[in-house]
Amino acid sequence: MISIIILNWNGKEVTEECLKSIKKQTFKGYETIVVDNNSSDNSVSFLNKKFPSIKLVQNKKNLGFTGGNNEGLKYAKGDYLLLLNNDTILDKNFLEEIWKNKNKADILGVKNYFYGKKNMIWAVGSKVNWLTMRAKLIANKLIDSREIDKIKIDHAVGSAIFFRKKIIEKIGFLDNSFFAYYEETEWQTRAQRAGFKISWVPTAKLWHKVAYSTGGGRSPLSAYYLVRNRGYYIKKYSKHKFIAYLFWLIEIKLRILYGLLKDRKYAKMTWKGMVDFFNDKKGKLI
Repeated sequence: MISIIILNWNGKEVTEECLKSIKKQTFKGYETIVVDNNSSDNSVSFLNKKFPSIKLVQNKKNLGFTGGNNEGLKYAKGDYLLLLNNDTILDKNFLEEIWKNKNKADILGVKNYFYGKKNMIWAVGSKVNWLTMRAKLIANKLIDSREIDKIKIDHAVGSAIFFRKKIIEKIGFLDNSFFAYYEETEWQTRAQRAGFKISWVPTAKLWHKVAYSTGGGRSPLSAYYLVRNRGYYIKKYSKHKFIAYLFWLIEIKLRILYGLLKDRKYAKMTWKGMVDFFNDKKGKLI
C-alpha cells in the first residue's frame, strides 16, 4: 500500500482540488493522510465534511513542511510513502505509474508541470552544484519532450517524493531545524550517503501551483528560509566550505540588491536569513 501524506495550512480549496484528483486515480491501493498545520480558515471541518474517508491529523501549531510531514509519516501504514504537496493536481494514472516503477530506485521523483500549462515543465528533479551547494531545478520552463525523459537527477523535488518506509527507519525523519526549504534536499543527501538510490518516473505526471503556501520564489518569506537553510546545508555537507560560503554571500548580496530595487521587505528578510544563520537560529521564523 502507498500512504499519501498531504500537508495543509490555510489552503482548504487547493487541498480539496488535490484530494479530488487522488480520488480519480486508477490505482486504488493507497491511504490518504492530511495533516493540518493549525489552519485558521476552517480547513479541518471543511475537509472532514468533504472527504470523510481520509485520515485527518490536527497539529496544535504550525510545524512547517518538516514537522507537519513528520507527523503524517508517524500515522502511515504503507510500506511505500508519498509526500505530496497540497498545491498539486495528479494525472489519473499517477499512482499506477509510480507503482509500476517502484523498484527503479529507493526514492522516486515525478514530472511536474506548471499548473494551467499542459506541457510546460516546472521540474523533473533537482541537481546540486557540490561546489556552491546550490540546488537547481532541472528542466524548469522547458516544453515537454522525449529527450527530457532521459535526464538524470540528483534529487526529487519536494512537491512529490515517493520512497520506501525503510529509509525513514534507517536515517530518520525530515530535519525540523529547516522548517521549510532545502529540507528535502538535506534529507535526500542523507539518504544517498546511507546508500539509497534516487531516480524519477517520467510517466508519473502532476501539475503544480508553485509555492502556493509561501507566496512564490520571490516572496520575503521564501527568501528568508532559502538563505538561512542553504547556510545550514553548506555547513553540514560541503567539502569546500570557503568556496560555498563565498558564493552564498554573493547570492545574498544580489538578493538584497534586488530587494532594494523591487521590495524592501524582501531585502530585509534576506538579510535576516543570513543573520539568523550566523546566530544558529533554526526552525520556524517567529
